[in-house]
Amino acid sequence: MPEEQRVFPDPNDLGRIPALIEQLGGVDVTFGGIGITGHLAFNEPQPELTAEQFAQLPTRVLDISPETRATNCVGDLGGALEDMPHKCVTIGMKEILSARKIRLAVFRDWHRAVCRRAAYGEVSAAFPATLAQNHPDAMLYVNANAAQKAY
Repeated sequence: MPEEQRVFPDPNDLGRIPALIEQLGGVDVTFGGIGITGHLAFNEPQPELTAEQFAQLPTRVLDISPETRATNCVGDLGGALEDMPHKCVTIGMKEILSARKIRLAVFRDWHRAVCRRAAYGEVSAAFPATLAQNHPDAMLYVNANAAQKAY
């Protein structure tokens, strides 16, 4: 992908992403995975919010949950928890859910339970991936590993 087409959220300019999306006429497709807590792009659960409130959360700086830090360090950093960041800047659920299409993929052993909850669980801010159930064109791609019985 050409460097000028790579856009990352900036903690010092959180309004840049929403403004760019509006300027470009919206997002055609959001690609991503589902985290252990059901998060999409580090939009960690906030069970005190309604699904509607959570769906409106914008690009922002967040704390990464201990569960996400632990899971990600095992899968991506060889278990080096001390090297896993504590904070992130994330594109918001508002931007993710406003895409014309959402494509999520799961492939790890622990995704077996996560994908089932995302697809069939109650739509809730307690498990953010469930909000994609209300999207008119969302798909969940599951490989043979993640498709196995959870336990």
